[in-house]
Amino acid sequence: MDIDVTLTDNSENARRRYEEAARLGIDAAANVLVREVKKAFGSDYYKGGAFRGTLGVRGSITRTNAERGPSGWSAQVGTRFIEALYWELGHFNTFTRQHERVRIWEPTAIAQEPAMRAAFARVAKRVMDAP
Repeated sequence: MDIDVTLTDNSENARRRYEEAARLGIDAAANVLVREVKKAFGSDYYKGGAFRGTLGVRGSITRTNAERGPSGWSAQVGTRFIEALYWELGHFNTFTRQHERVRIWEPTAIAQEPAMRAAFARVAKRVMDAP
């Protein structure tokens, strides 16, 4: 009795799907962070919203597309407004004559880690499970 067995190497297809899943998963996680940082720039930011650039900062929060680097996939979330950096790291305010700091970016990123992981996992699963 002869039995014919056919073996198929699907490793290239699996590698392509993995790369696509990782790229899209990072994009999804970055989108979560962008959305939540924008929410954090609410009316109570910068001492009751008195800082005139608050809406400008909120509107300028963007992310880069996911890129593959030497240590894996990554995307950057940020703003072009340097004032956001001054408030995040702290500065000496010449009007109040005090050191002032309002942290938004880091606490938001830490608090949203579970949501970012979940978004990544949802997207990666959908891509990897696709026919």
